[in-house]
Amino acid sequence: MTKQSRSLAVALDPRTKLILALAANGMIFTAPLAYSLLMVVAASILLLFEGKWKFVCTFFLIYLSAAFFFGQVKNLDIGASGTIILASLFLMFRIMPVCFVLYYVITTTKVNEFLAGMSRMHISNKVTIPLIVMIRFFPTVFDESRAIGNAMRMRGIRLFSLRTLKNPVAFLEYRLVPLLVSITKIGDELSIAAVTRGLSAETKRTCVATIGFRWVDAVVWIYCIAVLVVFMLRN
Repeated sequence: MTKQSRSLAVALDPRTKLILALAANGMIFTAPLAYSLLMVVAASILLLFEGKWKFVCTFFLIYLSAAFFFGQVKNLDIGASGTIILASLFLMFRIMPVCFVLYYVITTTKVNEFLAGMSRMHISNKVTIPLIVMIRFFPTVFDESRAIGNAMRMRGIRLFSLRTLKNPVAFLEYRLVPLLVSITKIGDELSIAAVTRGLSAETKRTCVATIGFRWVDAVVWIYCIAVLVVFMLRN
């Protein structure tokens, strides 16, 4: 992150990020798409302040492309294969906004800040520790997947190469098998690291991270509550 983007970053309290994630997850299948997109707008603004404009642009490009294909397939006389495609696009509509919000929460939340926030809310370590491992798990898996992809490209194994088009199963084997093996190791290593740092369910730890509510947190809280209230009134 450059100095300019770092100066524009908005540091939210981890409890505010948790409310943002809960508000997005609470409307994943029940609310109209407009309400889910309202949560996406909030996360987009926060990610732009973090300097991740490329990810925001990529998300909206994929989401709008899925919306276009969904509209085209929905009006056609489709068979069984078309029904599967339509169901997949519908799930993308519902799940992608939530994944987008969770991406912001996970990538911008430090473990010590999250632990301090859970401690302020008097949440048991039996709940906090699995959540901390999860926060560290997904970014580590993403980095591992990118490293595997780079290693495969060095060996001439690409997604749209002639070699993989002739044998697509081999591409899945080259990518998924190393990733699955790495995932098992990553889970064990993160659990061991948590225990090594004293994150056990029986001990009470102190934290040096400084957290607290500011005006930005108040704006996000009011925004989330307003979206939820409008959703409940419409129903």
